Amino acid sequence: MNAILLAGAALVGLPVLLHLIMKQEPKRLSFPAYRFLKQKLKTNQRKLRLRHFILLALRMLIIALFTLTLYQPSLKSDQFNIRGEQPVAAVIVIDTSPSMGYAPDKLSRLDEARQRAIELLNDLPDRSPVAVLDTADLSAVWLQDTGAAQRRIEDLKETRGGGHNVSAAIAAAYQLLAKVDQETDAADPLQKLVAVFTDRTASSWDGTRTEDLKKLREQVPDPKPTHVVFDFGPDQPVNVSILAVEMKPQIVPANQTVTVDVTVGAVGAAGEAIEAVVTPKLTGAAKADGSLAKPVKVVSGQTQRLSFELRNLKPGLNQWEFALSKPDNLAADNVRYLTFKVGAARRILTITDDPKGATFWQVAHLTKEEFDCLVVTPSQIETAEGGQAVVKFAPDPKKPAELVTEDLRSFETVCLLAVNNPNLPAGSTLWDKLRPMLRAGGKLIVIPGRDGWTDPAGYNDVASDLMPGTLGKVIDTRRVTPPPPPQTASTWEEPREGKNGVTWVLDEKALAHPLLKPIDAWRQQRTERLNVISNPRVTWKFWDVTPAAGATVAVRYRDAEKPEQQHPAVLERTVTDPNDGNKPKGKVVLLTTRMDVGDDRDNWHNYWAQDGSWFVVFPNLLVRYLAGDTEDANFNYPTGATVTVPLPRGKLQRESVVLFEGPPNVIVGNDATIRPGDKQTELRISPPKTNAPGNYALSVRPGATEVWRDGFSLNVPADESNLAKVDVKDVEELVGEGRVIAVTPATKNVSLADLLTTTLGGLIDLFPWLLIAVLGLLVGESFIANRFYRRVR
Repeated sequence: MNAILLAGAALVGLPVLLHLIMKQEPKRLSFPAYRFLKQKLKTNQRKLRLRHFILLALRMLIIALFTLTLYQPSLKSDQFNIRGEQPVAAVIVIDTSPSMGYAPDKLSRLDEARQRAIELLNDLPDRSPVAVLDTADLSAVWLQDTGAAQRRIEDLKETRGGGHNVSAAIAAAYQLLAKVDQETDAADPLQKLVAVFTDRTASSWDGTRTEDLKKLREQVPDPKPTHVVFDFGPDQPVNVSILAVEMKPQIVPANQTVTVDVTVGAVGAAGEAIEAVVTPKLTGAAKADGSLAKPVKVVSGQTQRLSFELRNLKPGLNQWEFALSKPDNLAADNVRYLTFKVGAARRILTITDDPKGATFWQVAHLTKEEFDCLVVTPSQIETAEGGQAVVKFAPDPKKPAELVTEDLRSFETVCLLAVNNPNLPAGSTLWDKLRPMLRAGGKLIVIPGRDGWTDPAGYNDVASDLMPGTLGKVIDTRRVTPPPPPQTASTWEEPREGKNGVTWVLDEKALAHPLLKPIDAWRQQRTERLNVISNPRVTWKFWDVTPAAGATVAVRYRDAEKPEQQHPAVLERTVTDPNDGNKPKGKVVLLTTRMDVGDDRDNWHNYWAQDGSWFVVFPNLLVRYLAGDTEDANFNYPTGATVTVPLPRGKLQRESVVLFEGPPNVIVGNDATIRPGDKQTELRISPPKTNAPGNYALSVRPGATEVWRDGFSLNVPADESNLAKVDVKDVEELVGEGRVIAVTPATKNVSLADLLTTTLGGLIDLFPWLLIAVLGLLVGESFIANRFYRRVR
């Protein structure tokens, strides 16, 4: 059959399907009373099913909760009571910086911090290991005895300057917590707490270390440390501070008026002027000289500078105090200390075979007044019983028989000026006497004399370990072939022929040398103080010197166009001590032209010409380079610094004791005496001896006479007077949001537990809470079941 016909036949059933679908049902009419009863039945059934479901769910919850309770679970959460039973490894960090001494009432911020720290200590669970860090001393150990920790906190009675900031203390806390489980033999990992007590000043927090601290914290084993920072800083501080006391230079000649600049700052109400009086006082004086006091009025947030003129100063060490007449809230910056020296010029020793030839050299130093030049002959240099070299001389030329003996090490610099042969006398040569001094840190200038007088053999091989170079022949620029190139200068109308003398090559490399650095400064300042640039000195004759291994050429002559062909004018060499691991000690400077005055027909240079200042400046530059520039001398340091004090050369005996004096109750006991070693040339005084501000003095008194006295001053850094707080967000970036708790006068009587509204970290034991919940649910289930199944009477 055709498929189309079969499909058409199938459509025959379509009317039947439509008839069945559209067939109408007869309408049923419910009796109204019956319909009401049926709806009421459905409502009651729904309520009953709901009650059964609630009661069933409640009973299932009771069984599940009871099962969970038997498991005794704990929840790892930040919310737990510090007074719980689980031990906590706590590091207590107390900021002891000077700003914590701020005391608007009887108690300073440090006093309050100590009290709160002890309160926290008492709230810790039993068997909690505790470490106490203060910012002045980051060394600490774990203490299992809370009594020992409390004594450690109680000992922090004074602020100490020059310590570390709180950021460094937190880093030390992380290092302690990283090993607490091993060092305390804890059965389970301990919870870790870092509690910081600080005033949150800008100097106490180093925001640049935050990322490094986060990395260091991640190295601490789980659980990670939790932090809480107690902020004791005042929000509106009022304070007057002496920020700086300055003078330059700090070594001045006798009978000179000294000018001291004092900077005063203030904080308080905006725009408000605060009045104060600054009074200088000589340390050790019974009272301050009121005539020197000066009033000052400082607007909050600004500074004022006062200048004080000090006259009639005593020679030697001078130590002063500049203090506010009325103390204020922060005692640490109410006074600043100053040390400087007044007295005779420093001494140098010149050894020469011709004392008359050293006249200009000696007068040049006397004219400058910075150095006193003693001239002696080689025969006056002897060896004492102890093996050290000494010089015998008559201080008063009118009394030549009255000789005194002094150690060569007591002179700033020794100079060999036109000594014929330093390798004499045999068995006890001049080199033998100078060598120990140089190996101990002494300084020597070697200036050979004229040719025919100076014996090069006495300088070369016998002193190859000391000399910066080997002396050759004398070069006369007037006779060399080819002659030196033309010499130029800014004030010369036209270049001068090299045969008429050569100048120094003062290029950038030469002027960078410390010896010639002042010349470069004068050149940049365009000062007329020195005409070495505009009208340089010329040299006609000089020794041909071959530099020794390890020697440095400070400056060369312009006697050739190529630098490698130019001859040295000044050389230097460092002397090492073979008995001390070849450590660098002394220094030798060698001039290649003579500086003694001889026959006018044998001129070597025009250094002594009076048409400029070079005849005074050049000898001073040489000696000052070796002895040290008094312009750079410093006796004033910030607290916490390591201070180096040179020992007196030649004045200490093997049994000498150095007395160390400082502020009351600071340098006491064994710290008050120092016994230097045999070869010790300086004292290094470091924290904690330098943590307290004040004037410090060192002296040697072998008997009733004081043979040496030196000293220094320590002052609190000026930024400790900045009482402005660091942004709390910078602190919370490390410790966590809400972990900084402000301790204000309003919370003075509030217990620490009430202040600890922030979370401190730990595990919460859920067993008791779950058991209470099960009991509550049983009571509720019994009440609901009785109500649901209550019989209707």
